[in-house]
Amino acid sequence: MSPSTLALSQRILERLMPPAQAEALLGDLLEERRLRLQAGSQVSVAGWYWRQFASSVPTLLWASVRRGAWLITVVTAVASYVAANGIQFVLWSALSPMTSKSGPTVVGLFSFAAALAACGYVAASIRLGAARLLAFLAFATTCAMLAISTPASLWYEGSLLVLGPAATIAGAALSGRLRRVRL
Repeated sequence: MSPSTLALSQRILERLMPPAQAEALLGDLLEERRLRLQAGSQVSVAGWYWRQFASSVPTLLWASVRRGAWLITVVTAVASYVAANGIQFVLWSALSPMTSKSGPTVVGLFSFAAALAACGYVAASIRLGAARLLAFLAFATTCAMLAISTPASLWYEGSLLVLGPAATIAGAALSGRLRRVRL
């Protein structure tokens, strides 16, 4: 097992564990792995480790769901996404009469970015992880929208894909709370 694979699996487990117990539990797992490496082969130890990992993840996920920590983050992100769409619609409706061009416009990009920045700010103020989830929602829904809609110009599609997550993270950074979060 490569060191990068081991580090990734440790990060996954750390994210699922209660913060107060993560260090001790991960330390015990690594210590047991080290002891098994002294007595057995790399292949058998890797198999043992992945069985431990696979059996731990469902239990840790269920404990996380029962703690309800993720629920506030998801609700905040989804509510922020709905609010961003409403703000974008209002901004676009107010600003679009000023342009004579139909189709993709800078006004559309501006309203998209401004709405997501504002909602990223609010989401990060409520729950730190909600802004990152909002950025992901913006990216995923933009990808889906671009996949099912008629093709627009490449500059517009690329701008949507970059501006959505970037504006959300910029808004979250303005809240002042993003500095304390590892991205």
